[in-house]
Amino acid sequence: MPLYQYIVKDKEGKRIKGVEEASSKKDLIEKLKRRDYFIISLQELGKKERKGVFLKGKKRHSLKYIDLVFFARNLAITLSAGLPLVRSLEVLSSQTESAKLSKILQKMIEDIKRGLSLSEALSKFPDVFSPLWRGMIEAGEASGNLIFTLEKLADYLELRCDFERKIKSFLIYPTILLIVATVVVFVFFYQILPRFSRIFTQFDIKLPLLTQILFKISNFVKQHFWLILIMIFVMIFLFLWGRKKREVKVVWDRLSLKLPLFKKLMSLVYLERFASLMYILLESGVPIVYTLEVVSKSIGNVIFEERITSLKEEVKKGKSLSSELAKTPLFPPLLSEISQVGEEAGNLSQMFEKVSAYYQKELSARIERLVYILEPAMIVIMAAIVGAIVISLFLPLFKLSTLGA
Repeated sequence: MPLYQYIVKDKEGKRIKGVEEASSKKDLIEKLKRRDYFIISLQELGKKERKGVFLKGKKRHSLKYIDLVFFARNLAITLSAGLPLVRSLEVLSSQTESAKLSKILQKMIEDIKRGLSLSEALSKFPDVFSPLWRGMIEAGEASGNLIFTLEKLADYLELRCDFERKIKSFLIYPTILLIVATVVVFVFFYQILPRFSRIFTQFDIKLPLLTQILFKISNFVKQHFWLILIMIFVMIFLFLWGRKKREVKVVWDRLSLKLPLFKKLMSLVYLERFASLMYILLESGVPIVYTLEVVSKSIGNVIFEERITSLKEEVKKGKSLSSELAKTPLFPPLLSEISQVGEEAGNLSQMFEKVSAYYQKELSARIERLVYILEPAMIVIMAAIVGAIVISLFLPLFKLSTLGA
């Protein structure tokens, strides 16, 4: 069938560009109108364009989270439009802006042509597709409702992307402030203080203790600049390398839940993720035991992972989820009580949806409050450091003026 490239607008006025197969242009126009799209342009692609649509000069080597969001959403759209799975993957492989994802999709197409299912093809790329992807798509294939499952997955990924973008926007200003403060202090120690040190050594006066300490720090920074720089890079490398090791991750994850200022915030992060994952998986028809298994692998914290794995084993034995949630201090009473209501009413997924929305609001509010606290705190700390440096320089000057008098 011919392949058409279209540009449309949805009800909200959002511009959407896509490629789709249809028996004729008239047939595709009817399909797009049934989706309540306003058609801007529609043209059939030739053979050369079919092979390289959206490819030339626009693909990047990296794979971003947003690429996976678009992939889930567009796969649901192409399948609902009646395209076969292999053809849908071929279209999305040509459309994606990520060269890495395009190559992965090409390998998946080959695997599916050899008889593998979509979930089996995805499982060959665990670094790209999380257990959540594999669990939901496997459930969708088993239930025969893959399109619905993909739509739910896309909804969750879009929500997660928007939520993380909002959190990052909160942290932009404090991060810039921290970088500026670090650069200012470094310039003082590396450039300004050594000059004053040479001036004061020409006079026979005893420097105040604060001035002596700062000059010693300045001399150390000046003499060992490259060593300090290398040590910083080594520490960054060790951090990036070590965070993938389970032993290091256990220590870090346990510490993150105990730090006085951040323990409540980090706990909220994982509770919100737990509730959101439980909702999206249960709503997609994934059994409760398999849901807990997928959540444990997707939660992102070893302490929570171990406890959720324990929950899964107890639920497998026939115990209720709510009673097991109530036994661990990691999960607040709200979760166990809401779970109990959901179990009794038979709408556990809807209960987790409500809890997820509550935790998202609570987490956003807490991050916003934390940023409001950090901003003035960092300004005060920066002012204190600069003030201490300025005072340490003026004290010897006052002593010199006294001797001159």
